[in-house]
Amino acid sequence: MSCLGILFAVPEDVIRQIKFLPVSERPRYISEKLEELYLEDYPERTLELDTAWDAIHRSLTDGTLCFDCGEYPLGGVILGGELLYYDGERYDDYIITAKNPDDVKNIYTRLASLTKKQFQAGYDKIDETYPDERGSEDFENAWEYLQDSVPFFRLAAQKGLWVMFTAEV
Repeated sequence: MSCLGILFAVPEDVIRQIKFLPVSERPRYISEKLEELYLEDYPERTLELDTAWDAIHRSLTDGTLCFDCGEYPLGGVILGGELLYYDGERYDDYIITAKNPDDVKNIYTRLASLTKKQFQAGYDKIDETYPDERGSEDFENAWEYLQDSVPFFRLAAQKGLWVMFTAEV
């Protein structure tokens, strides 16, 4: 599932707006409205993860690509939280998850104390379904993106924002 992923730190009204939309319209709203607005006007509230989100998620969970796997709060960094779009059948072209402000605070606290050695141990558990070539370069790339997420989650936690993950798959 190596596709580009983005984290957004948004107020609750954005989440309500997305939930108000029919499920089929949610990806278009994000790609046509939210991405441009946040990438241009709120760059501190966006974090582009490139394709590293996949390795990050697998390394923080059980090595697989699944929703609600791994221990909380690290299991919630990418695919954890409320699933707003993706069912693996009809709605399988996009992923949208949202973490509430309490979860964001817990994620930030745990991420801030995560060591590179702990992350490496998780990375070493990635299963054979991982689409990219595993190795030191891929690991370092994922670790760098994860380190970029720490100040992002800190900002979201301090401001009481939701964190939304999106990826076109």
